[in-house]
Amino acid sequence: MFSLQKQQTAINSFTPRMEKHGPENVLAGTLKCETTMHNSVLDLFDKGFKKLLYRKPAPGEQTELPLEASDGLTSRKLPQLKPLVWDEDFPGYKIEIVTGLALDEAIKLDDVELSGFVFEALDGGSCKVKFTANFNQDGRTSGKLCQLIQDTVELSLIPPSRDEKDLAA
Repeated sequence: MFSLQKQQTAINSFTPRMEKHGPENVLAGTLKCETTMHNSVLDLFDKGFKKLLYRKPAPGEQTELPLEASDGLTSRKLPQLKPLVWDEDFPGYKIEIVTGLALDEAIKLDDVELSGFVFEALDGGSCKVKFTANFNQDGRTSGKLCQLIQDTVELSLIPPSRDEKDLAA
């Protein structure tokens, strides 16, 4: 299951909005995030995904610095291929954002749904991952998130536990 631990992540945008929950209006928000990580992240979505996008470099071919625990698949197999979209929603996540604005304070979001994953293969065994996070929030959180637009933060994504997934089903 996809997760991140204190991953340097760009907050590309934050959009606050109202949602109807029965007769009640509830403040909600959408974060659009982007991070670059090892291409092994693709295995969390499908075991054949990485082999579709990457190959071993040809002899004498210039490669980027190798990343940890590499299987040698560091060159893009199809460099002319546009980024790929993964069409699946992942509910029940928790997000923790360490901003650097207040050293001892993290922004915590519960019951987050991740969606809109886009994967872009990069040479050297890296993969750019873009995704959207939708959640309910309060007004104080909204103000803090607005300050983070176009900033890079330490982001942790905590997947739902097995029990939480069973309850959602």
